[in-house]
Amino acid sequence: MSAAPFRLTINQAYVLTFGAFSALVLNAMFGSLAALTFMICGGLLIVSNLPASIDSLRRWWFVLLLPAYCLLTVLWSQYPANSLRYGLQLTFTFVVAVVMTGRLSTASLMRLMFIVYGIGVIASILFGRTGSFGAWLGVFGSKNAFAAHLAVFALIAVAVAADDRSSRVLRLLGVVGAVSSVPLLVLAQSAGASIMVVPCIAIVLLSILSARLSGMQRVFMTAMLVLVAAALVLLVLTMGDTLLTDILEGSGKDATLTGRTDLWATGLSYIAQRPLQGLGYRSFWVIGFAPAEELWAMFDVPSGAGFNFHNTYISNAVEIGMIGLGLQIVIMYGGALAMGIYTFARPNAPNALLLALQTLMILRSFIEVEVFFEFSIRSIMGVATLIYALAGLVALRRPTVAVGRRRLSKGVLSHVDLPARPRSLPNPNL
Repeated sequence: MSAAPFRLTINQAYVLTFGAFSALVLNAMFGSLAALTFMICGGLLIVSNLPASIDSLRRWWFVLLLPAYCLLTVLWSQYPANSLRYGLQLTFTFVVAVVMTGRLSTASLMRLMFIVYGIGVIASILFGRTGSFGAWLGVFGSKNAFAAHLAVFALIAVAVAADDRSSRVLRLLGVVGAVSSVPLLVLAQSAGASIMVVPCIAIVLLSILSARLSGMQRVFMTAMLVLVAAALVLLVLTMGDTLLTDILEGSGKDATLTGRTDLWATGLSYIAQRPLQGLGYRSFWVIGFAPAEELWAMFDVPSGAGFNFHNTYISNAVEIGMIGLGLQIVIMYGGALAMGIYTFARPNAPNALLLALQTLMILRSFIEVEVFFEFSIRSIMGVATLIYALAGLVALRRPTVAVGRRRLSKGVLSHVDLPARPRSLPNPNL
């Protein structure tokens, strides 16, 4: 009897997503090829299984309302060509995010991101450099970019290390990654990233720990966390300015966040002029626009260097108004809330990681602008988190076998952890 021939099975969606993510996360290494690589891999991901792509877009069409509105601002934008160009690129980025969620499980995505972000960390250790003020830049353009990369990597590493479904080797690598992130964050000299990553790591660990608790114990722990969070919010609202000043001065930072308070005042003045519709998507920081040129000169930044208002809500409201900002808030906070509920129901490492990443995005949104714009890994993850959470919650309310069979009949493995799955059906989270 002859032996069965050996067959090497390649997960096409995984490879293409890996290529797309690598181009965005490691854009400092890819250079001008980053956007092209992302578009090629993303386009191939879409057309490699067109029926599945169409099905995903049909199910989650509402997340495309945001890029559609950005395109609509062409009608009143002061730079309509910019709004059209970047609006189309944002639409493509969102489409890739939606399609990806239908092709990859949350567990596969977590491990993929661990590899991609790990490459950036290893490259930074081997080939990194020091900036003008002694901060370690790694292979990135600034210490803030390096610190942001490290913060995300630390969360992924902790989740991988705590994931009981991962191999021992992978979990050991996760421990090494988490431990090595601490001195690297210190070298990056970013107080903001170091402070914000701590509660997000706590979210990962507590979410995974809750899987070992009974239903009532989990409810009690969640109630306590809500009370602590409410107390912290109240503390920030009443004493936030004083605490921030003390923290910044204690870490040797400018109490005005390097002039960000002046930027915010300027941004608020433009929001007051056109509060609903804004100036037009990507139509403020444009070379030749006098207000932008004045701010570039004021902060000694080269004209057209990609400056922003260092606050997601102010920066985006200036360009797309309160209507567009409202759509963004739904994705950001709706994704966090939905994933929080789903993680409570299905506490595992991938879900905990997505919840922590969404929380980190929200925390950073008050001092940085990470979303929503074209070719942005954080924008993709923000959209993906919302979809994964909603898909999981929907699956919890439907008969498991029916959902599993329908997805398998379409040739697409479910990306959510469906309970009581028959043994004949594969577990998509492995």
